[in-house]
Amino acid sequence: MSSTKVENIHGVTRALRLIALPLIIALLLIPLAAVDSYSANSVEDYIAEGDDHYARRAEGHNGDWAPTGPIEKALDAYYKAYELGDRSPELAAKILQASYFYATYAEKDRDKQKRVLQRAIDTGNEVISRYPNSVALNYQMGGCWGRWGEVNGIFASARKGVADKVKLYAEKTIGIDPYFAEGGGYRTLGRLHFKAPYIPFVLSWPDKKESLKYLRKAVEAGPENLTNHLFYAETLFSEGMYEEALNEVDHVLEADVDESKVVEDLRDKKEAEALKERILAKYRK
Repeated sequence: MSSTKVENIHGVTRALRLIALPLIIALLLIPLAAVDSYSANSVEDYIAEGDDHYARRAEGHNGDWAPTGPIEKALDAYYKAYELGDRSPELAAKILQASYFYATYAEKDRDKQKRVLQRAIDTGNEVISRYPNSVALNYQMGGCWGRWGEVNGIFASARKGVADKVKLYAEKTIGIDPYFAEGGGYRTLGRLHFKAPYIPFVLSWPDKKESLKYLRKAVEAGPENLTNHLFYAETLFSEGMYEEALNEVDHVLEADVDESKVVEDLRDKKEAEALKERILAKYRK
């Protein structure tokens, strides 16, 4: 082969290398670019995304049930922020709040409710050990443990000491800020005294009279909160105070729905309507 042909072949080879090298480098960088685009989102970005989905949690609702999509997206974003290292009580409280909503107003499958609540509680336990005086975290821990108890049943709750946990968190919330979440600590503690079974030598503190006291305080601290009035009405009814119970129920039924918590208010109104029928049936006798 002549020297001219050899030089031409070498020239073509060099040219091909010059063309191929950038292509190879670009192909190698594609996975890195994908990783960078994922990690480019900051903790603040994910929290803002979660907040946006949580604010739209009722979109597409069917009465007092919300679709699972928006609240699942909120939780996904919050957990991404958590996995990036945010261990703040504010984020943990958001996770607990969104998990409570998921397990109460969106998801109907009990096993899924259990998994979401347990993950939230595990997250809350990790953070509250560092921030024991966070009012939001104490309040949301009490709420999620209460819902955990309802979903898992009496025996599982007894083994876990759920009632005592809820009582502890509710009392801590009241001690830090009795007006937080429109009397949230009073609401939780009053509802607990109403729902928890009295078991001699095991659970001896539940008392309907205490329920009345704390729920009255909840109504005073958060008069716009429909759940306060509904829970108070239920305890009044159980104690035979029918006229007072009717007044509270009518307050719930006549109130406007809060656009920031549509599904929650619709649930309260639905339960208030059923309670009113029970009250009237007794009241007329």
